[in-house]
Amino acid sequence: MTEIPKKVIEPTENNGELPRQVAEMPQETEAPEASPYLISFAKYNENMCELEQLGNNKAKKLIKSLKAIGTKVRSTADFQRNYIDRIPVRCEGAYKKLFNGLGADIELRELKLQEKARMFFFDIEPERILYIVAITENHLETEQTRR
Repeated sequence: MTEIPKKVIEPTENNGELPRQVAEMPQETEAPEASPYLISFAKYNENMCELEQLGNNKAKKLIKSLKAIGTKVRSTADFQRNYIDRIPVRCEGAYKKLFNGLGADIELRELKLQEKARMFFFDIEPERILYIVAITENHLETEQTRR
């Protein structure tokens, strides 16, 4: 058994108290903007869920994109730097059902996975939270609903 050195057990300065600079060492904290986006399924629309139908390459693209968002994306500019689409979607036509249960001020976006597969989401920039609303295997039936 190794013995603890006496200098550690018996402080000699300040009547046995820790020196002030040691007692008040600041905690190392990370700046909030250094944290990546958090991914949430709290607003996920189960009625539109086609996640289980995604083919291998589409599922791979989805996971790769989610990994980049959860590890590298720290601002809206980082989406573009990491080749993650943020295509705006309007509440029109077949897209209306995506907006069920969402606030009127939500700016829904889509990420093209491959072919017709899409991930629909919105993000809250100051809190860096990305809410996934739906993941579809087939594109919705309208061409003129994007901004």
